[in-house]
Amino acid sequence: MSFPELLSWAWRETPPVHRNVTNLMIHIVAVPLFVLGHVLLVAGLIVNPWLLAGAVLSIVVSLVAQRYGPSLEHNQVHAFTGTGDFLRRLYAEQFWNFWRFLFSGQWYAGFKSK
Repeated sequence: MSFPELLSWAWRETPPVHRNVTNLMIHIVAVPLFVLGHVLLVAGLIVNPWLLAGAVLSIVVSLVAQRYGPSLEHNQVHAFTGTGDFLRRLYAEQFWNFWRFLFSGQWYAGFKSK
């Protein structure tokens, strides 16, 4: 699946599996934390290696939180077909799809629907 196809598929799949208020609250904190972790990762490689510890901690905490959230949903996310699928979907979700979901108003609509 090409990256544009992946983003299109992920966009269709996002609203039905992001309806639980607790899962939505996890995402509103965990996704920015994941992105911050990657900013710290780059900064740690360029500016100060001590930032790498914060990068790893941010990414791990984000992933642990986001692993729990989907278990609360009535509709479950499609299973990953392997490591490559996991990584493609993870980065598409964290750096593109979540922000589209948030800024389109669908995150808020899901939050207010309960």
